[in-house]
Amino acid sequence: MPSSPRLPALAPGLHAVLALPRADQPEALRDLRRALQAAGAPTPEAWNSRFGTGSLFDAWTRSSLVEGLHRANGEVLREVLPRDRPFRLLEIGGGDGRLWERVLPEDAEGVLTMVDPVPEVADQVRARLPRGVSLDFRPGRAEALAPGSLPDVDAVVCSLTLHHVAGRDMAERRVHGLLGPGKAEVLRSLAAAAKGGLILVNEADVHCEIDLPPGDPVLEERMLDSYVRRCALALLDDVAVRADADDDLRGRWERVVLHWCIEQLDLAAVPLPDRDVYELDAPRWRALFRRADLSLVREVPTDRYGLFRQYLLRP
Repeated sequence: MPSSPRLPALAPGLHAVLALPRADQPEALRDLRRALQAAGAPTPEAWNSRFGTGSLFDAWTRSSLVEGLHRANGEVLREVLPRDRPFRLLEIGGGDGRLWERVLPEDAEGVLTMVDPVPEVADQVRARLPRGVSLDFRPGRAEALAPGSLPDVDAVVCSLTLHHVAGRDMAERRVHGLLGPGKAEVLRSLAAAAKGGLILVNEADVHCEIDLPPGDPVLEERMLDSYVRRCALALLDDVAVRADADDDLRGRWERVVLHWCIEQLDLAAVPLPDRDVYELDAPRWRALFRRADLSLVREVPTDRYGLFRQYLLRP
């Protein structure tokens, strides 16, 4: 697989943009993006289109942001997995399965049920599981699951997934012309599967839900704050200081900054159903958990940039 060429103008360009007054940053970011693309930065890989070795998603899961999140999740899950029988786990949105390399010992036994809209990730996850762990893969989005279709499990992991579900609940969705379940209904389904067990949720601390309409300057500012001032800077710090990264990985981190973090600002202008990012800040996540009849056991940040938080919940 060809390596990803470096983007030497990206880091100084981004730092220069973020030194500008906040009101000037969105247009300056677009100028930076156009300049990088003109210099040959585009990649044929769309974000979240490949999950194997050498992909942008692989680089994302090797970033300090995601490694910190996985480390925090692993500490929790190793404590709750049963030791006297095979475990039963449910993960909503599996990615490439890298989390389970941190959690499951080689002699682990159990069943991991995974719900993910991309069937291709099943092979990636299966390859990372110990021999005694079977994968029950269910292609689809969490909000499309039929009530009662999830198996009873010891714990549920819902990591960086709920922000793809628009609206806090069905009622809020209807106000904006959307049908179907919102975040609260998905959480109640997960609680029914957990049967009183632990529900682990990871999400970013930023508010860009459907109450902020397309084109709203507040929406653009909040997405810029999350994806650029925190996420992009974290990735560029990895580029600068990670001794375990080669030039190929650094090049892929730089492309995640360009093709995910900076280009993500385009979503602030798309029609509401096409946005695909409907985050809440920490106080709003807490209010949502109460609305879904869940008790917050613990809440901790998982990175030094204040981007991602881990919420431990019980019905």
